[in-house]
Amino acid sequence: MQLRASTVVEHSVEQVWEFLGDPVATTPLWDRSVAAVVPRTAVPVGVGWEATTVSPSGKRQDFRVTAYDPERRLSFALLASAMFKRADLTFQLTRAPSGTRIDHVLDLELRYPFLGLILRLTGRRALGIDLGLLKKALAEFYR
Repeated sequence: MQLRASTVVEHSVEQVWEFLGDPVATTPLWDRSVAAVVPRTAVPVGVGWEATTVSPSGKRQDFRVTAYDPERRLSFALLASAMFKRADLTFQLTRAPSGTRIDHVLDLELRYPFLGLILRLTGRRALGIDLGLLKKALAEFYR
């Protein structure tokens, strides 16, 4: 199953990349499901870098960076989940006349297929809300 959402922000690709490329500092500023990002590896963010996200309720999930193409694409793979057999999250950046287009794609394989309908109904809306929050966080970050 794949969920997609897109937005255009009035910031350069370089600025958007700088923001997204520092997930420890910036993800909690816009992703409602993340209160903190805790690095699991001592290397800089790039392919192979791992982190644990901590939700506001304390739930933890481990991720690994699987694509790190500066100013173009950043992808993460969920390493283990009770809900998903597999989950990959990608941010694709493209220059746009008024700034940068951000395409956010979630490619998911559920452990319980019956949850697919619910996720399809709620996931797109949630992704859109998160991109709206990302847009707002970028505007505040680059004032």
